[in-house]
Formats: sequence, C-alpha cells, structure tokens
Amino acid sequence: MDLARAWYDSPPYRAILALRTDHISGDVVLLDGVGPDYDPMARAAKLQRAADGRPS
Repeated sequence: MDLARAWYDSPPYRAILALRTDHISGDVVLLDGVGPDYDPMARAAKLQRAADGRPS
C-alpha cells in the first residue's frame, strides 16, 4: 500500500494526472490484500459482463 500511495503521490504521476482525469471517466482504487494470482483484466471482464447482464 505504501508503494501504491507513493506512486500516486509521485511528482511524475502528478504531472500527467490531468491526462487521465480530464479525458477518462473512472476511479483509482488502492486496496490491501490482492494476492499474487489476482488478474485485474479477468476481474474487469467479469464485472463488465455482470453490468451488461451477461452470465459470468
């Protein structure tokens, strides 16, 4: 978590943050406890299917 917060608060990221926030709708969520086998793309696809009403 400390590394994630340091990245988010880093001057290089802050310098380009407006590129994301001005052009992309979304949130950044920092969470403890994601294991090494976590696949964010698979999770995003599952959430998208659920939002679309398709079976996961």
